[in-house]
Amino acid sequence: MRDPVTEHSAIAATLSGDTHAFAWLVQRYQHMVHTICFRILKNTEEAEEATQDSFIKAHQHLDRFQGTSRFSTWLYSIAYRTAISHLRKRGTTTLALEHAEALGPASLPEQGLDREDRRTALNKALDKLAPEDAALISLFYLQERSVEEIVTVTGVSASNVKVKLHRLRKRLLELLQNELKEEAWTLIES
Repeated sequence: MRDPVTEHSAIAATLSGDTHAFAWLVQRYQHMVHTICFRILKNTEEAEEATQDSFIKAHQHLDRFQGTSRFSTWLYSIAYRTAISHLRKRGTTTLALEHAEALGPASLPEQGLDREDRRTALNKALDKLAPEDAALISLFYLQERSVEEIVTVTGVSASNVKVKLHRLRKRLLELLQNELKEEAWTLIES
């Protein structure tokens, strides 16, 4: 298969035994699956392993994808659960967002901070959240997933997702304000 026109044709071709079609799906979603895994695991090697495990599981169970949701949602659900499983095996609750993009230019005050400073402040704030909470924020804001898609990915009820997002926005704002105040004091003292 040279280049599938759609995900559906790539899925159908993969189910028919075309390994190039699945490689196309991997290439298309590899970055986002790795990002989800990395945000939960805070370790590049473990995230790469979880990413690989996620694609292996997706390939093994591709015949179970019914098309009632987007393929990306189904795949992110596998990645989320795989990363959480790796985290539980490890027995830790750390999170990093080394590769995170800022929530957007309006998310952090401009007050003399460049994009890298804003990203650093956001990463530090997200690092203080529980892995599942940071993953929720990432799915909703960075990957622009709907509440319904987050329900599918995480298995958390829609009302619980909405409540958590509301609380997490407040908590993230507090953390960012504290982080930026500390940064401002550091700049003043230098």
